[in-house]
Amino acid sequence: MSLRSLPILLLALVGAPAIAAGGTDHPEPKRIVSMNLCLDSVLVELVPHEHILALSQYARDPWRSTIADVAAKLPYTNETAEEVVALRPDLVLAGRHSAIATRNALKRVGVRFELFDVPESIDESTEQIRRLATLLHRQPSARIRPSESTIRQGEMVD
Repeated sequence: MSLRSLPILLLALVGAPAIAAGGTDHPEPKRIVSMNLCLDSVLVELVPHEHILALSQYARDPWRSTIADVAAKLPYTNETAEEVVALRPDLVLAGRHSAIATRNALKRVGVRFELFDVPESIDESTEQIRRLATLLHRQPSARIRPSESTIRQGEMVD
């Protein structure tokens, strides 16, 4: 083994217990804001609704959202930094298309956010669900099917 591979080996050994325990470096978030419609639909399946401070403004739109009925009972955000910061979340879920000014402001004031790319395949969508579940300290529900939610929204062709 070369010295150059040692950091990778150490990282794998140190990271293994956290991965095996299903955790992350952060405690389980209890105050969550989503600024992404696709993540909204997974979030409402993974966490108790009382942990959701706000969903994206599109979540209530029955033409865009598969969860409009559920979202109608939850608060929503228009993605302004002031609005999101005032909610005092411990986790904000954002997509690449979320307002960059808001993401930059959240970073400046130290609000934790996780940035998600737009998935381009069912496999990438499935991986996002796994990543989100890990961040939330949850296991993905059998009811969550990326092919069903994302294809219905017309955002993906596999």
